[in-house]
Amino acid sequence: MSDQARMTFRLALAALFALGAAAHAQTPAAEDLRSPRTTLDTFLGGQLQPDVPWDRVTATLDFEAGVSPDEQRLTAGQLKSVLDGRGLFVRMNGVPADPDYLDPDSRQAVFAPFPIRLPAFELRRGDDLGWRISASTVRATESLYDETFSWYARRLLDVLPPAVERSFLGFTLWQFIGLAILAGLAWLAQWLLRIFFHGFLVRFARRHTDWAGPELESAALPASWLVSFWVFHRFLADLRFPVLVNQVLNVLLDVVLAGITIWLAFRAIEAVCSKLEMIAARTETSVDDHLVPLARTALRVGSVIVAFLLIAQSQGYSITTLIAGLGLGGLAIALAAQETLANVLGSLAIVGDRPFQVGDWVLVDGHEGTVERVGLRSTRVRTFYDSVVSVPNSKVANSVVDNMGQRKFRRMKHMLALRYDTDPDRIQAFVDGIRGLILKNPAMRHDYFEIHLNRFADSSVDVLVYCFFRVPNWHEELTERHNFLLSILRLAKEIGVDFAFPTRTLALEHPPGDGDSFPAEPPGR
Repeated sequence: MSDQARMTFRLALAALFALGAAAHAQTPAAEDLRSPRTTLDTFLGGQLQPDVPWDRVTATLDFEAGVSPDEQRLTAGQLKSVLDGRGLFVRMNGVPADPDYLDPDSRQAVFAPFPIRLPAFELRRGDDLGWRISASTVRATESLYDETFSWYARRLLDVLPPAVERSFLGFTLWQFIGLAILAGLAWLAQWLLRIFFHGFLVRFARRHTDWAGPELESAALPASWLVSFWVFHRFLADLRFPVLVNQVLNVLLDVVLAGITIWLAFRAIEAVCSKLEMIAARTETSVDDHLVPLARTALRVGSVIVAFLLIAQSQGYSITTLIAGLGLGGLAIALAAQETLANVLGSLAIVGDRPFQVGDWVLVDGHEGTVERVGLRSTRVRTFYDSVVSVPNSKVANSVVDNMGQRKFRRMKHMLALRYDTDPDRIQAFVDGIRGLILKNPAMRHDYFEIHLNRFADSSVDVLVYCFFRVPNWHEELTERHNFLLSILRLAKEIGVDFAFPTRTLALEHPPGDGDSFPAEPPGR
């Protein structure tokens, strides 16, 4: 073989080795893509190395044909930055290592590490039986990057001098500067919102309403803090902290934001309930006065539950699953506490139906007294011998309630016993006089009453007095009854009518021949 032929063979062999090496460099090892765990470990772990093996990292993404290597590296870096900026730390022990893994819901070869917080990020198994970050995730990377990091922060990073890249305590100098700027923006947002509340909303409310001013003033502080922490939460990703730092800070900010939201919700609930209390105070019934505290408690509990669900969702838990779990738990609790639940529903029925109000004289479930309070579990009735009876609301809702306090008129039915020797004309004058007393009394019903000579009793002639008092409560009834009876006594004395009392005549029968006189007294008495 000539020298020229040998040289040509060597060049061809070198080119072949070079192509083989290039092909080997662009194609990762089969074990790198055999399962979701190995693919993510290659994608994330490779970018943590000092000299990033971009050929292996970009091979974990399902790119379309024609994408240049530079664009592939840019997309891989952006996707890693999105995960870090949002504090989405991948726990490898939770990633399936089975090459034949199937999603439990769709029964497809797909895995989403963050189905709640970042559902667009998923891995799929291709036709070559290798797991890669899906093509849909690759296409959505740029939009996810723009949503995570603000454009002006990205431009600012491009123009920063190299001196701010110095590290201190594990962070760069520009990150400390950015943290100070972010804190200043949060304080500025809080200050502007408080000025807006006190300078505009509160004055406007005081000028046009009689109740919203103090409530808005009390809501200014939690609202301003809410905006301040929201600003900090919104732009935290621009500081480019490590993923673990962002994860911890995101959890803390979510909890703080939820707590401030509950604080603000309580202030708003208090404002609404204060208005409802003013409306309830103008109504005739007093049961709705107890409805406002029930509504306040229910709204507060509801706001806490909603805040808890939002925190759970921000940490990647499914709200649907939590609600379903709460439903099953609620069913178990309902089965275990049927009486309590029945009493709570009974209290709602009492508030809605309003069979009585606080202060009414009622007869319910065999207990008679004055209603003192309607609670969630029971209704308290103070009896006339000054004891307190707690009647379960389920019994109150299902029993017959005799409400004496709702009477428009209080009836009086009485028999006046006159002596048999009373002159009939005087009896008639007495009856007419009682009718006149009723017509002159403003506290008595004038359109319906009955005053008549009613019967001949054993020892009296009885006059029926059947009338009604127009009074609001039992005390007023007793007072008016007292005055009315005194006026009847004065009328009887004026006319000359005497009242009878039970009398009895004894007839003594003597044997025949005994005479009509009693025996003489013994001598010497």
